[in-house]
This record gives sequence, C-alpha cells and structure tokens, in this order.
Amino acid sequence: MAHLESRLQSDEIAAYHRDGFVVPRFRLPPADLSELQTLSARLVADNPHLIDQPLACPHVPNSGVQGLKTTKEWMRISTHPAILDMIEQIVGPDIIFWGSNLFYQRAEAGPAVPWHRDATYWPIKPLATTSVWIAATDSFAENGCLRCIPGSHAARQAGRHFHSADPGLMFPGSLGPEEYDESLALDVELEAGQMVIFDAFLIHGSQPNKGERDRTGYGLRFMPATSHFDHDAAVHKSEPGAGHHMRPLILVRGVNRCPLNDLSRGHPAVAN
Repeated sequence: MAHLESRLQSDEIAAYHRDGFVVPRFRLPPADLSELQTLSARLVADNPHLIDQPLACPHVPNSGVQGLKTTKEWMRISTHPAILDMIEQIVGPDIIFWGSNLFYQRAEAGPAVPWHRDATYWPIKPLATTSVWIAATDSFAENGCLRCIPGSHAARQAGRHFHSADPGLMFPGSLGPEEYDESLALDVELEAGQMVIFDAFLIHGSQPNKGERDRTGYGLRFMPATSHFDHDAAVHKSEPGAGHHMRPLILVRGVNRCPLNDLSRGHPAVAN
C-alpha cells in the first residue's frame, strides 16, 4: 500500500491515464538526489566512450547489456519505496523492475532524442509497462528537456518507426513523421529531483542540448508481474542502449504472476 507522502492523488492518476504522463507532486528527497547526482557523474566519467547514447542498466553491474563500468548502489534509487508506491498505483501490487537508462546530454553538444514510442522496442506481452524519468539535473527547454505529445498513447499502437541516419540523434529509431503532429508537443520541464511517469505508448523525445548546462535523467522501467517479458522475442538487440534480450528481471514488490518470466537472468527479489 502506498505511503501517504508519496501516494499519487486522484488528479495525478487521472492525468496519467488522460495524457499518458504525469509529473507527480512528490520529489526525490535531497539526500537521494545528491546520491543520484554523484552516481550519474561517476557513470559518465567512467564510460566516456558511451556518453552520446543511452547508458543501459547501470543498476546491474556486469549485466552484459552494454558493458558499463558501474556499481550496485544504483539499486537504492531504482527501488526507492516512494517510487514503487506510485508505480503500484498504476500497474498493481506485483511489480517487476526490468530496465534502466541514464540519459546524459552534455552541454552545447548533447544529441537529440528522436520522436518515438517505447512500445516499439519492448518484448512485453501484454505490453503493460510504465517508465519513471527522474531529473538528476535541472531539465529545461534550453538544455534539451523531455518533450511529449499528450494523449498520443490512447490508440495503444506503436506506430511506424524507421532507422534514421541522422548523426545528431542519441539512437536511430525514429517515429515516422506521418505518425504525429509536432505542433501539439509540450516541453516537460523539471527541476532536479522532480520526475515524470509516462506510458509505453506515449510519443516523446527531446531537442539537442544547446545550452550551457549538462542535462541528465535516470529512466526506470516497471511492468506488472502478470505480463511476460519475452527475452527470445527481442528484436532491438544492437541499437544503442537496447540489448533487450539480455535485460535482467527483478521482482521488486509482490509475486511473479507469469511463470514464463525468467527471473534467473536478474538479481534475487528485493524486499517489499
């Protein structure tokens, strides 16, 4: 059951279902934010050859997804009780944490994130999953904040994506231009410690960072344990930050309700 201090209010839950995303009133406490900032700076410094692509699964040292040099301390942020409380309100009491990415856009040169729907990448059946994107630094329009198209999740379709050759993109998987109206996009500006929770079918992306400050966000992926993460069905294996056929599954709350889920690829269950 969600604790009162982190519980999503009825208007926040309504916004999530209506718009496909919500910025909760809850913020990461100062001590946790400081830890996230320290971990983020260390991850970027230790993996300089990967900084212009999503840094995949820093919460699992030696996961093999991307060969990151990382540490187990990421799990403290990834399984923060307040975050799990909010996720429980959206996906239910049985929760699998199946992935994370650090999105780092360096000042004045950080690449753009193309318009896309996450649903096109993930081998989850049924595709019921949600993401939490935590701002480790201030994330504003001038330094490449997250952008989204409200309500674009409603059709529950991934849409047509193509492999872009644009070298200024963090990854090549781009949504076809006929699939969206960019004039409807909103900037999701966040102060450090704020977060946005969004649906797998929401159209989102970001502009390149042309500002004077780095922009860093930590993305977490959760699914109800009634769904099946089918490692063998993963098709995006070599794109930057992907490797979904190798993603560890970690039961973070409740019970694994789908016997097809291979929890042996992850870590032991985390205490509820």
